[in-house]
Amino acid sequence: MKILAIDTSCDESCAAIFDTEPWKLLSDVVLTHAKAMECYGGVVPEIASREHLKSLPLAVDQALKRADQKLEHIGWVAVTNRPGLIGALLVGVTYAKALAYGLGIPLAAIHHLEAHLYSPLIPEPWGKFELPSFPWISLVASGGHTELYHVRGVRDYHLIGSTLDDAAGEAFDKIGKCLGFPYPAGPAIDEYVTSHATEDDRNSYAFTVAKLEGYDFSYSGLKTAVQLKVKGLSPLDEKTRLRLAASAQEAILRQLEERVLKACLEFKSTTPVIAGGVACNSRLRQMLPQAYFPKPCYCSDNAAMVALRAALLYREQRLFPASLDLTAHARAD
Repeated sequence: MKILAIDTSCDESCAAIFDTEPWKLLSDVVLTHAKAMECYGGVVPEIASREHLKSLPLAVDQALKRADQKLEHIGWVAVTNRPGLIGALLVGVTYAKALAYGLGIPLAAIHHLEAHLYSPLIPEPWGKFELPSFPWISLVASGGHTELYHVRGVRDYHLIGSTLDDAAGEAFDKIGKCLGFPYPAGPAIDEYVTSHATEDDRNSYAFTVAKLEGYDFSYSGLKTAVQLKVKGLSPLDEKTRLRLAASAQEAILRQLEERVLKACLEFKSTTPVIAGGVACNSRLRQMLPQAYFPKPCYCSDNAAMVALRAALLYREQRLFPASLDLTAHARAD
């Protein structure tokens, strides 16, 4: 069974092809629209939707070509239907519904966070990898989400903590904007701090995050504290800018690290699993050397993880009907 997967939850137009026999990812295409957002310092939902209208058909065409497949070879269509930007999701869901209807094949609606959660299971064509056995403590941290899960199996997981306000990646972007970093600011700050900062730079400013019970996260106070410090120190010289960026990054990542390690102790999980765009951060990988991180290309938004999630559910016969049910449309909730 060959599955065509689509993801348009934010500002990347993504398409992938997955074959369930053999168990193999055939292609994965991500067309980013960050350049169109750069001058705004963040994602503009209306622009993202227009970019998807132009680019999604190209992404699907490229995914088919790279997989050496044609549309008539596809047996299922899977699409992210939530959560995400409503306009962007509507583009992907509407395209997927039309495609499935035209081909006369079933349509599967996939939850974006579930796809991130199981992205470490994406099979690599060049060999096997050592993945921790269940149960996992899984952190999904990105520009739109910061959530902590206890994962006991392919369909057995529950949420134990989430952000009360800003996501970790959102905090990076907003702090980066006030420090003059281009969008997306998270990777830019990571590269800048990794290349220039010392341990003293990372501890130059004692930025703190909210002290919360349990496993929830909060970054709005940190964002405000950095903005006030920047305003008080402006105009910034390069050394001060570096110290502010390094100290802010340390505060963001320290809360992630603390929550993950605390959950590992309580739930007796020896190897945490980290996913989402923030999982690409090199400093976070240093702070959690015992954790499993997917390849960077599978941390940020992609359709490979959507295809895999659909394939896992198909394999368990938990998701797909025997034929296309037009009364059970995918929705962009």
